Amino acid sequence: MELRLWVEDALHTGILNAVVCTSSLDLGVDFRPVEAVIQVGSPKGVARFLQRAGRSGHQHDAVSKIWFLPTHSLELLEAAALKEAMAENIVESRPPMLLCYDVLLQYLGTLAISDGFDADEIFEEIKKTYCYRDLTDDEWEELILFLHHGGAALQQYDDYKKLEFTDGKYRITNRRLAMRHRLHIGTIVSDAMMKVKFFSGGYIGVIEESFISKLQAGDVFTLAGRNLEFVMIKDMVVLVKKSTSAKSIVPSWMGGRVPLSTNLGFMLRKKLTDAANGNFGKADREIVALQPLFELQASLSHIPASDELLIEHIETKDGFHVFVYPFEGRLVHEAMAALLAYRISLITPISFSVAMNDYGFELLSDQPIPIDDSNVYELFSEENLIADIQRAVNASEMTKRKFRDIAVIGGLIFQGMPGQHVKQKHLQSSASLLYNVFAEYDPKNLLLRQAFNEVLEQQMEEARLRNMLRRIQKSKIVFRIPDRLTPFCFPIKVDSLRETFSSEKLEDRIAKMKAQLEK
Repeated sequence: MELRLWVEDALHTGILNAVVCTSSLDLGVDFRPVEAVIQVGSPKGVARFLQRAGRSGHQHDAVSKIWFLPTHSLELLEAAALKEAMAENIVESRPPMLLCYDVLLQYLGTLAISDGFDADEIFEEIKKTYCYRDLTDDEWEELILFLHHGGAALQQYDDYKKLEFTDGKYRITNRRLAMRHRLHIGTIVSDAMMKVKFFSGGYIGVIEESFISKLQAGDVFTLAGRNLEFVMIKDMVVLVKKSTSAKSIVPSWMGGRVPLSTNLGFMLRKKLTDAANGNFGKADREIVALQPLFELQASLSHIPASDELLIEHIETKDGFHVFVYPFEGRLVHEAMAALLAYRISLITPISFSVAMNDYGFELLSDQPIPIDDSNVYELFSEENLIADIQRAVNASEMTKRKFRDIAVIGGLIFQGMPGQHVKQKHLQSSASLLYNVFAEYDPKNLLLRQAFNEVLEQQMEEARLRNMLRRIQKSKIVFRIPDRLTPFCFPIKVDSLRETFSSEKLEDRIAKMKAQLEK
């Protein structure tokens, strides 16, 4: 924090002429002297690009300026898509969060520690908001009962009997409970980092909880140059053992997981259609600059139009690869890869390594992968989607992690006094206990329902995944069997190698792949 404040002040006073930073520095700060912003890599969304451009040109009559510096060739395609999207004013809206029961519980607690609230009066007020317009009478009564008596599962515990009904209003009169509430007003909950250790006790490193919570026991992932088999999570520590498996999952980190937006993905597929039709004469200069790459892709494989899905089967010394290119963003591809791997495993016993980026995903196995004209539409069906997703990824563990955040916001878990915060493992222990109590004694609990819905909507983008599957059902699926890696699969393959090799070996490996591609 001290360093950040110094950087902000130095920018204001002109001591610093330039700052290299992540997107976290551009939030909520007015940098008046900034002349231009340099966006390194794709912003993955039109709104994000415009927001970052708006950090410059704050002087009177000044124009905001932003430079886009691509980190690989295909990001030039995104640059062309961004320009057309901005010209046509195709900017993403912020979908509102609906029926956030944890925030509503916190709001009612805030009213209760002041003058109190009349339940009927506040219910009418809340129903006028967009977020809670569909809140039912039964749900409202359950929320009031939860705050008043602890609900069906927690009514034996005094800490959850927060409200008292006096003079026609609900109030929190207990000074200790009121103080706890005042100390924890807010809805921002940071993602936890988890230590990774061998079962024998040796420390390996740290990894984000959002990634590890999706793994099943027996899954192999790569960290610190080692392939590790996930065993279990105990007290917020990931316990693993060494694995000799050649196949592993590459960890994803939230900083690099900002997904391609729906609008930008649509414009990207539109630009690909221009390239597929060979329409370079009237194309953007970014598309013209990529003409040699598109010609190579077309000669080795195929360029998918907006009404096509390209699937490439490639065999290398690493094994059998299937590359799929929906151009729908990293989160959707991550869920789709897990879903496809699960559905293929029902056809034949098989294990996979999975890698993905915003353009597509890779399944890698040591045996041929049975996906072809006879079963492809069935594999990409939306039938039994929710049930298959739950089986494909560790949805119950993900729901537990999401429930912890909801429990903190909703006031079920006390995070500690200022300067004496409760450790993450204790928070998770308390949240897991509450989750298990609700699951057993109050399975229809509103907070449990919210946790599951938010996992589907935010971490898996279920609605977007379902729309993608519907689009694929109406599309022509094109199979190709290139004799070597193609320009489209190259970035995905590099991402899958990045965690396995040191920087020197990775550069050597990429150089060899590039030489083979250019033969």
